[in-house]
Amino acid sequence: MDRRRFLKLSGAGVAGVFLLTAVGAGDVLAQAPSALEREFEKAAKEHEVPVEILLATGYVNTRWEMPPPEASEYEESEPGLGSPDGRGVYGIMALTENPRSDFLGEAARLTRASREVLKTERAANIAGGAAVLGRIVGEDKPAGLNGWYGALAEYGGGAVYADQVFETLGTGASSTTSEGERVTLKPQTDVRTPERRFALAAGEYPGSEFVAAHPDNYGVSSRESTYNMDKVIVHVAQGSYSGTLSHFATAGVYASAHYTVRSADGKVGQSVREKDVGYHAGNLAYNRASIGIEHEGFVSDPNRWFTDAMYRSSARLTAYLCKKYDIPIDRAHVIGHNEVPDPDDPGRYGGIDNHTDPGGGWNWTKYMTYVREAAGTATTTAHPVTPAPTTKPVASPTYSTVVGNGTAGRFFASGDWKLGNFNSQRYGADFRYATPKAVSDLATFKISVPATGQYDVFAWWPAHSSYNPAAPIQISTTTGVRTLKLNQRISGGRWVYLGAFTLGKGDGGYIRMSRWTASAGPIFADAVRIARR
Repeated sequence: MDRRRFLKLSGAGVAGVFLLTAVGAGDVLAQAPSALEREFEKAAKEHEVPVEILLATGYVNTRWEMPPPEASEYEESEPGLGSPDGRGVYGIMALTENPRSDFLGEAARLTRASREVLKTERAANIAGGAAVLGRIVGEDKPAGLNGWYGALAEYGGGAVYADQVFETLGTGASSTTSEGERVTLKPQTDVRTPERRFALAAGEYPGSEFVAAHPDNYGVSSRESTYNMDKVIVHVAQGSYSGTLSHFATAGVYASAHYTVRSADGKVGQSVREKDVGYHAGNLAYNRASIGIEHEGFVSDPNRWFTDAMYRSSARLTAYLCKKYDIPIDRAHVIGHNEVPDPDDPGRYGGIDNHTDPGGGWNWTKYMTYVREAAGTATTTAHPVTPAPTTKPVASPTYSTVVGNGTAGRFFASGDWKLGNFNSQRYGADFRYATPKAVSDLATFKISVPATGQYDVFAWWPAHSSYNPAAPIQISTTTGVRTLKLNQRISGGRWVYLGAFTLGKGDGGYIRMSRWTASAGPIFADAVRIARR
């Protein structure tokens, strides 16, 4: 009988990481590390980053593949149109090169490799990613894997990215690359994600999580009273699930889809409310009339990414949307991005940037079969499909207001909340900050609520690795005060969605920052925002 032996590699960070399967019959020795494994190990040692961190990051990004640079080359998006797949990320380590992030340039400086080499050569790309992660952490490297969470969040654009990497560390991963190299990352049983700054809100679709797109990246609307929805548009993200959600949450990218579906298990994330207009199709008329669904993965590698779990989950979501908005379940109304007309050239398709997703590897026959099955068996699906409404839903009037620490008559704090402007991630000209202390000393944002109802609540703060990881924030609701914890070490310089809360009508509502926490690091009171759903 064939037997397998597993080789424990010597050297820091390697033992217990790789499982290397021997090839051939009989009692044979385990094979030597593959070239890919040696590249990860070399980068880990050189830049003092645990090899497990690099492996899990590379698996989340590309399943340890090296996509060609054009797979997700940066494309400038225009408000109202959108180019959600042109993020400007390169290689196994998803090094960014766009107007908002240039980790590729930083990797070039740290490793002395050219940008072109980093984009095209696997070993250089892995080393570049390791160098950037090592720089983020600094000279005082964490003692264990758990200490790398904040660096991963900064590297990938938010906590949702770090969560996916840590989930991969916990479960382990294995894959055979297109070069025939088999790599298996053993589960790391001692990893845990930090207590989240707040529980992710549920999306509109049952079972989904809501990770809000930045307001720059979609159009506030009241569909279907403003525009009739008659299409679902299928996209492929040209990247990871968490990287896609983080991209949509970044200011100024002018791109978003309503939903994103994960490859391995069909997990669904929502970025844009269904009533609002996502910027995904590269055609404003189609954006106004559609719901956009991104799918984790790459068009060029359908067998690796387009799993049955993803097809079935996406099909349930599409069935739910079609029934909810009376969209016919046929290929005239459930379409690919490659079927959207170019608004500047009616003879071409794929929107204004002529995208080809979901590509020839997308199995439309299977997908539409699953959609019809889900629509016909709503009571037995994992995500129940709601009956189609008898009348078109009418969204509530939109309302949004911001209160900053400098808003006259609406911000109040004691003198112990000092004024500062030393972090460029501030919302306005300055912010307030205070040291933690077990005392009732609140920085209060007074908010005006036009009518009792559900409101989305956001907060803005500057971030730094030395700031407080559990800063208390209090929100007055119709059922009492809700207290959440903000991790102000990450997610700075943008609106962070805290959840949907029922707020009471009037001018006496408030959102408050508290100093009462056992966690170390200054607490910041910068700005808050509420928006009517």
